[in-house]
Amino acid sequence: MKIWLLCLTFLAFLSIVNGQRSESNGNFIRRSHVDSQTVQMAMEKYASVVNGVIKATPGENKFTLQRPEGVRTFYVYVPKSYLNSTDDFPVVFSFHGLGDTCENFGHATGFIDLSETRNFLFVYPCGSRGLMGNAWNAGTCCFTDVDDLGFTRAMVSFLQTNFRVDAKRVFTSGFSNGAMFSEVLACRAADLFKSAASVSGVVEMTPGNAQGLQACTAAFGAFNKSISVLNVHGNADWTVPFTGDAILGFPDIPSDMSAWAERNGCTNSTVQTLNKKPFTNTVWNECRSNVTVELVKNDGGGHEWPETANFDTTTYILQFFGL
Repeated sequence: MKIWLLCLTFLAFLSIVNGQRSESNGNFIRRSHVDSQTVQMAMEKYASVVNGVIKATPGENKFTLQRPEGVRTFYVYVPKSYLNSTDDFPVVFSFHGLGDTCENFGHATGFIDLSETRNFLFVYPCGSRGLMGNAWNAGTCCFTDVDDLGFTRAMVSFLQTNFRVDAKRVFTSGFSNGAMFSEVLACRAADLFKSAASVSGVVEMTPGNAQGLQACTAAFGAFNKSISVLNVHGNADWTVPFTGDAILGFPDIPSDMSAWAERNGCTNSTVQTLNKKPFTNTVWNECRSNVTVELVKNDGGGHEWPETANFDTTTYILQFFGL
């Protein structure tokens, strides 16, 4: 029985890899066309350093951090407006799906173009190579024990040291395995982030299912704060099913979002503010500290980052973040 379950789990994760590769390359139809500039973290190789602090260069910048698991890479897109301002800028992180690359994902979502008009620093980190490809340690998914939480804290610290960052407006988002990790960050790093957005993801902290939701609640309770959470999910998603997958440790999405509402002290009262078929939503807006918990259901939608004539996921996330 145990061997059968392991084989089934392995096959399921193989389907996640194949599904996410096709979804991330096939459904992220918008591409950002920008001048790319690769900049190593070593300051002597950077464009310029003023008083020991990196002077930002507009466009795409590549950085590396030495971590216990090895060298980790992330990109920071700096909009031109940053150079013409003395203000602190909000930061939007976005984590790619299993088997994808940070470069592909960062350019595919459209955050880069929007950072130029909405004035935020866009960070797209690279997962570590594991059994199933590039991945994030989100719990039961996806065969990696790398300290990605520590990597994220190190990135935030680096940004706060070298950029003008509005520490009260740092946001996290992601797709699939990256969305799972984004929700984990809301559980385990609520001190860093104001809001979190999960696209085709779910909380599946070890050991998964209802106990995984409880693990998130316990971790979140240590921070004594609230955090807004958005989930955009198709109810025909077979990779991270809307109804859950007990074998893989994925709770159902309504339970996931109800748990976020409970953690944030929301009342049971909900409202609907979106009705653009096939997209509808459920919003908990009577919550502690004026945060919001929202589930956008894509009726008939699969494992995807939706972008249609009447709904754009990237824009919707930024509106949720107040950007």
